[in-house]
Amino acid sequence: MPVLLLVGAGHAHLYVVKRAGELAAAGYRVYLLAPRFFDYSGVASATAAGALASDAGQIDVRALAGVSGVEFHEGTLESLDPEARIAVTSDGDHLSYDVLSINIGSVVAPAGMHVDPVVLRVKPLSGLADLDARLRASGQQGATVTVVGGGASGLELAAHLSVRSDVVQVRLVEAGTLIGADLPEGARKRIVRLLAARGVAVHTGCVVRDLGERQLVCDDDTEISHDVALLAVGLTAPPLLVELGLGDGRGVPVRATLQHVDRDDIYAVGDCARFLPGPLPRIGVHGVRQGPVLLRSLLMRVRGEPLPVYEPQRRALSILDLGDGAGLAVWGPRWWYGAGPLRLKRYIDRRWLRTYRE
Repeated sequence: MPVLLLVGAGHAHLYVVKRAGELAAAGYRVYLLAPRFFDYSGVASATAAGALASDAGQIDVRALAGVSGVEFHEGTLESLDPEARIAVTSDGDHLSYDVLSINIGSVVAPAGMHVDPVVLRVKPLSGLADLDARLRASGQQGATVTVVGGGASGLELAAHLSVRSDVVQVRLVEAGTLIGADLPEGARKRIVRLLAARGVAVHTGCVVRDLGERQLVCDDDTEISHDVALLAVGLTAPPLLVELGLGDGRGVPVRATLQHVDRDDIYAVGDCARFLPGPLPRIGVHGVRQGPVLLRSLLMRVRGEPLPVYEPQRRALSILDLGDGAGLAVWGPRWWYGAGPLRLKRYIDRRWLRTYRE
């Protein structure tokens, strides 16, 4: 009986765990090594800023594994012997496997920037857990917050925080010349107007050299003070992958079959993978869509059949949650701002979460 070890409970692995009965019927014994809870990135900004309940995006991974017949090991991967096919967990357990799949997400680690350990980071998502409490602790005077990074996560957080009564000032700092540079021009300008109307101070062209607990310093010696700082730039694969010799900061190099370029017995999916046929943005849609491909591949390899390949879609719907009932939907060059996009986002998020909670 081949043993499948799933490391991490990202989008793709949740899909596989949910359908582990198919793997068992094919002869697999399935292990899952992961933290107890999965935090869904789709509602991360809203939960971190207190707009939604702190557990609104949580999935109980242990419970899901239990109902799916998967042997759950709570913890993280500590070391790996690829030749002996043995994984060592953070609890010291030694897990033997025949097939290994890694789905451990990404982290924020911007090159060339010194970051104080107390600074909150958007990835892993657990790094935002203390945001609401820190803001509430600011007292009647309210908090001044600096968000570093003008991409999707930074825009969402700045927009949400700007409507909190206990936040007196939000500053959004971006190294480039524009915030929301990946958005259609009309959509980008709409967000710029929204942030301006909410009093968010936008600083562009500021390459942060030092991000401290109470102050940041840019390369041009500009200094910005704050009570709370959030880092939303510099996504890389977890350093663990380098330590294990499986990849680098770009991730585990995988072929179109999602297998390691040098090892057929190792798969990697989601943000921690570097898709060799072409670079993929670190967004949840790829992890979601790689799940079915991974499951089919695992089933077909035991049958000796040709393995499927992952074919990224050209466009994906993206919806930003901008707080106070506003959302921005983007599909290629098309965009839509208002309450409707946020209602659609809430529906999609609830439906996806319900799949793994029931």
